[in-house]
Amino acid sequence: MGVPLRWLLGRAELGLRVLAARERLDREVLWAHSIELADPVAWISGGELLLTTGLRLPAQACAQQKYVERLHDVGVAALGFGVGLSHEAVPAAVVAAAQEADLPLLEVPLPTPFAAVTKAVMKRLAEQQYDGVVQASRIQPRMTRAALHGGAQAVVRELAVSTRTAVLFLDHEGRTRAAHPAGAAAPAPDVLAALRTADEPAAAVSCGPGAGVAVQQVRVGPRVHGRLVLVTDRELTPVDHLLLGHAASLVALEAEKPLRLRDEQNRVNSLFFRMLLDGSIPSSAALGHLSEAGFPVRDGVRVLAVRGGSPRPLLEAAGEQLSERGLPLFGTVREGCAVLLFPGGHAMTAQAVLDRLAAPTRARLWAGLSSPHELDAGPSALREALSAASAAQARDCPDVVCFESLAGHVLLATPGSRTVLESIARTRLAPLAAYDAANATELLSSLRAFLEHNGQWEAASASLGVHRHTLRSRMERVQSVLGVGLDSAHVRAELLLALCAWREEDR
Repeated sequence: MGVPLRWLLGRAELGLRVLAARERLDREVLWAHSIELADPVAWISGGELLLTTGLRLPAQACAQQKYVERLHDVGVAALGFGVGLSHEAVPAAVVAAAQEADLPLLEVPLPTPFAAVTKAVMKRLAEQQYDGVVQASRIQPRMTRAALHGGAQAVVRELAVSTRTAVLFLDHEGRTRAAHPAGAAAPAPDVLAALRTADEPAAAVSCGPGAGVAVQQVRVGPRVHGRLVLVTDRELTPVDHLLLGHAASLVALEAEKPLRLRDEQNRVNSLFFRMLLDGSIPSSAALGHLSEAGFPVRDGVRVLAVRGGSPRPLLEAAGEQLSERGLPLFGTVREGCAVLLFPGGHAMTAQAVLDRLAAPTRARLWAGLSSPHELDAGPSALREALSAASAAQARDCPDVVCFESLAGHVLLATPGSRTVLESIARTRLAPLAAYDAANATELLSSLRAFLEHNGQWEAASASLGVHRHTLRSRMERVQSVLGVGLDSAHVRAELLLALCAWREEDR
């Protein structure tokens, strides 16, 4: 945004006269600056109307020519020469050099102070900026209406039309989600790579000769939905940037709406899932909720438990993976694990989700999958999944370990033996559960970790996230509460079977 020389010459009160490069009067001035140095190049940034009285201009014609050439080389938009002080007229060598360099040369008469020229330029620049703000204020409501009625594509179109540019909305992987004009090509990957705005909400800009690219993140808080890219064959203006920022906000809000609805649905589903795992919801109510959520229950349900990493981020990432497969998220955190609900026939889906979760993280993940269960057997499914996850960690297995593959599960699958084992579990483990409830301790889960890791202190304490001395202290308390010695293989075997049959509702 600049002031055309032609406009400046039209100000009769300034009395300016063109002496050279008359055909370049459409050139725009970005600033007017008075300077009387013999070599002002170091103080010039380009685009200025440089004003001088020639006070320190060399007397030699060749030196005057070099002075003009240096001004042209550093990008001065025009030269204004004040006459009537050090020079009665603009030196002929200056006029000739300006004409040769195609640099507009303006004669400033003695009655016109340089301050008046500078003030005229600054005032016009301010008017243009104000006009830009007014223009943007008229366009922004149109963009908002477009967002209400047509979503991201309508916003992209309105921005492109209003700024006379090409606009694209790119997702995280650089795929075009909306574009105008239709088929508009994104900038080259190396250009976008140079304009990455991973941690910056502001636009990144690349300007070349007669071209410009601006990239603005589309984000709400920490959640980034992609990038809005504006491509033009001209230099970008402040209005372009203002409208780009407004459009990015509108597209972000549009992208956020379904996510906010999904977050609320996930909150409700998480509450329901916790009740299902606790066995505190009737199977008929569970069937109704799952059916309304689009969760298939024909083959029963499985529970997946994932150890390692941070459970909450894992649940969020798993929700995105399940959404891609048309499944709603039912997830919560139990015993430091991210716990998820899967349809009974989706064992392979559980493996695919684990693979996708492990790929972008450095954390080691271990997962266990329960056998298929009816809706009223949530506690059993959770117990199986946690046991299988512990086995996966003990084996350091990168794949999902299914409970059916664990030795000894046949005993729990047979109704008669399950009844006996559940009776043993209530007898053996009820004192530990009561002690945990009264003292806010974790003896039961610590015993499980100790037995499932074959009494290996380092591995068991690591799975619990405690120091091995803490685990030793807990095991001493377990032996005291139960009145048994864990150095007996028979005792350890009996307690492990009891833990496998331990029902959550017995806690």
